[in-house]
Amino acid sequence: MLNQMRVKLALYFMCLVLVLHLAGATAFYVLFSASLVRSNEALLADLVSEIRPSIKVEDGRPTLQDWAKRADEANSIVTASIQVFDTNKKLLEKYGSDGIERLARGRLEERDHQGKRTVRSLNEKINSGGKLCGYLQVQVSTKQNDQASELAIYATIVAMPFLGALVAIAGYLFSGLALKPAEQAMQLTRRFVADAGHELNTPIAIIEASLEALSEILRENNVKEDLTEIIAKASARMSELASDLIFLARVENPISHYVMTPVSVKKLLEDVCEDFTNLAKTRNIHFKLGSVSEQEIMGNLEFLRRMVTNLASNALRYTDEGGTIIIWSEVEGRNLAIKVSDTGIGIPQESINHVFDRFYRVDKARARAAGGAGLGLSIVKAVVESHKGNISVTSEVGRGSTFKVTIPLA
Repeated sequence: MLNQMRVKLALYFMCLVLVLHLAGATAFYVLFSASLVRSNEALLADLVSEIRPSIKVEDGRPTLQDWAKRADEANSIVTASIQVFDTNKKLLEKYGSDGIERLARGRLEERDHQGKRTVRSLNEKINSGGKLCGYLQVQVSTKQNDQASELAIYATIVAMPFLGALVAIAGYLFSGLALKPAEQAMQLTRRFVADAGHELNTPIAIIEASLEALSEILRENNVKEDLTEIIAKASARMSELASDLIFLARVENPISHYVMTPVSVKKLLEDVCEDFTNLAKTRNIHFKLGSVSEQEIMGNLEFLRRMVTNLASNALRYTDEGGTIIIWSEVEGRNLAIKVSDTGIGIPQESINHVFDRFYRVDKARARAAGGAGLGLSIVKAVVESHKGNISVTSEVGRGSTFKVTIPLA
């Protein structure tokens, strides 16, 4: 159970870190992109300020021929696209790198035979004598900036699985350290339960032996044995409780070494059905063995027999006279499913999540009358988990219940 908690804590920690990583990467990408945009806009503003004094208007048309001539004589490398438009937004002149021939502001995109081009554009009105005579537009390519942004996204995506794996491993290791005191406390609890069960066996055996001797004396003297019968029943329940506690401690102890062998589930179910058939007949209950798979599972025969016996006993305890109990098995993928179905009183929906809790009883009055220590289904769940399996239950009040155990195939 603690190992499952460690795995869950590691997964929660991994998810939290990945969400924070994704949020941080998103914030970084937004800020980084905004920084690149501001850098481009500052560059465009500087270029416009530099070019503006060189603009001349001849016959009502703006021109940059003088600026272009000086730039050519100085062998200046123009990395921007500089364009001049008339008042009808018709291109008049174009200098520098290849840009997009469209008068607009902000980010522009265009596709041609060379592929996709993206630029950031800034334009300014050209006035002469208080009259609009054209537009100056400066564009710079955003290709390098886009590549930098894509690289940031790619690095984030590539880093996520490695970061997730690293965090999961670290979370698993650190959660083990954090849960170590709890694990030690649970070990002490299991040891106490097992020791208490063993210690109870001796006085219970003495009580039972003394009761048997006392009953013999009472029978010889023709004295009623009502009180001794009550004590005997209570002693039997105490003995069963001690036995269940010891068994549960064995199954749940992580340092126990179970003998795992190939187990024929068919033979196991046949033996259990044979044990319960006659008992069921005395209560006028039909106990049947359904179709059974020939497949084997790896497991501990003693534990598995106790698991099936407890499920059958539980079904018998809560099935009324004239009812039916069926046990069968079938292969489901890589698992073998063992199912025990009855036509008993059923389990209310609010109780289904608690039926495997220790000492929990759905019908307390009936359970008390039928006997049992209240640990039967807890033992079933512990055995299933020790075999890396799963258990589930479906039920309807008044119509019965079906318990399903799935265990990996051998």
